[in-house]
Amino acid sequence: MLSYFLIILVGMVAGILGAIIGVGGAVVMLPATQFLLNLSTVDSIGTTLFAVMFTALSGAWGHYRQGNVNVSWGLRVGLGGLLGVVLGSYLFKEYLSTQEHVLTLMLAVLFAFLTLRMAKDTWQDIRNHDRIQTQVIPKAPLWTMPIVGLVVGCLTGILGMGGGFLIVPAMMWLYGAPHYLAVGTTLMSIFPITAVGAFTKLSQGFVVLPIALLLGLGTLVGVQLGVPVTRFIKPAVFKGIFTLLFIMLTISYLASSLA
Repeated sequence: MLSYFLIILVGMVAGILGAIIGVGGAVVMLPATQFLLNLSTVDSIGTTLFAVMFTALSGAWGHYRQGNVNVSWGLRVGLGGLLGVVLGSYLFKEYLSTQEHVLTLMLAVLFAFLTLRMAKDTWQDIRNHDRIQTQVIPKAPLWTMPIVGLVVGCLTGILGMGGGFLIVPAMMWLYGAPHYLAVGTTLMSIFPITAVGAFTKLSQGFVVLPIALLLGLGTLVGVQLGVPVTRFIKPAVFKGIFTLLFIMLTISYLASSLA
């Protein structure tokens, strides 16, 4: 019974994180399923991706009701991501599912990247805490959005991450979206990507369904708690905490890959 509560709690934390900073919550659920629930790397990736699907759906709907979604942008990224997730899932099944040390090393590199990105975002939030971005000024042509989706979808199929950690900064840096619009649009775009990836992983036998469903239940609650405060929250402290967490996860995955 305690383990069920723990799984739901992990999902809730992931859902709140997803709603506030626009990630699918895999950055919480993936290491939790490995280090707390003792799943193998491949099962952790598949199970996490299945649960992220619920985060993306709930978060996208919640943000859409708040007016935080650019549907056209979300569809552009999502359509590109569908091709990418099919390609990534194929590579995962055929070449990487039996190479856990390679997957673990890839996760270490990914969390190192997340550490740098989150630290940079935290510093920018601290420096620009008095500035409020409201105007959308695209800096890159919109035809590049499916390319962003393609890259993110491929990574999703391989590592089980929803890809929000890439799409949110792309929305802000390349297309000039304010934070709340980048978050909402990202969650909409990753839903079709994670849905296709999730059921592909399920058909390949890499999903522990009871855990995935409990995580998904937790994310549904967490997302709805996080959505209403997205426009008002100051995420600098929140991001700072996760920077420290990502440093620890990078070290853990790197040590595991070299063991």
